[in-house]
Amino acid sequence: MQVMQVNPPATTRSGGLDYKWILAMVVILGVFMSILDQTIVNIAIPRLQTAFGADIHEVQWVLTAYIVAQGVAVPTAAYFADTLGIKRFYIISLGAFTLGSALCGLAWSLPILIVFRVLQGLGGAALFPLSITLLFREFPPQERGTAMGFFGVPALLAPALGPTLGGYLVTFVGWQAIFFINVPIGIIAIILSVIFIREYRPEGQTRFDPVGFIFVSLGLIALLYGLSSASTDGDLRL
Repeated sequence: MQVMQVNPPATTRSGGLDYKWILAMVVILGVFMSILDQTIVNIAIPRLQTAFGADIHEVQWVLTAYIVAQGVAVPTAAYFADTLGIKRFYIISLGAFTLGSALCGLAWSLPILIVFRVLQGLGGAALFPLSITLLFREFPPQERGTAMGFFGVPALLAPALGPTLGGYLVTFVGWQAIFFINVPIGIIAIILSVIFIREYRPEGQTRFDPVGFIFVSLGLIALLYGLSSASTDGDLRL
């Protein structure tokens, strides 16, 4: 497992809004979209049961697949960011998440929906750590508290808005809308990222640890699957 390198802050724009604040506003979109999706889908579980004629244990995989995919992909974020460049990998992650969201809305069966949720989870996994890395690179240590406070707004709003927005969309539009809502946000985030985010590359060569990745992945899969399944497969007893 690698650690993403945080270099000294880059220069800011001459006149107007500093680049670091433009960057903060751009990355907030991706983080908000990713966190919102973790809560907005929960409200649609009963509707998905009806739509696909499945029980709660089968539909639960719509949530479990997303969580497990994110847990497995997060440890690889540093390696791919160092190899591809933070900006390029961030845009690739946004694209994968947006594409996965669109495909989820087009899913014609529950197994296909679960497969597309894996793609969505893999894309969304790196958005949060990459956003933190980008912010820490631009903001000096004395301003990082302010930056994280600004960055924390969507992290607090998304879980609060998710159930309400999800309930409205499922009731008045359809369960597909809880996935399609990410598409325009994702497209806007990709365009803004291409225009405003600067590319950063480390000077050294990053090495991938396949053995460590396998063991970390197996451990995270077991842990996340167990926690996700505890609510439907049995009681947790001390």
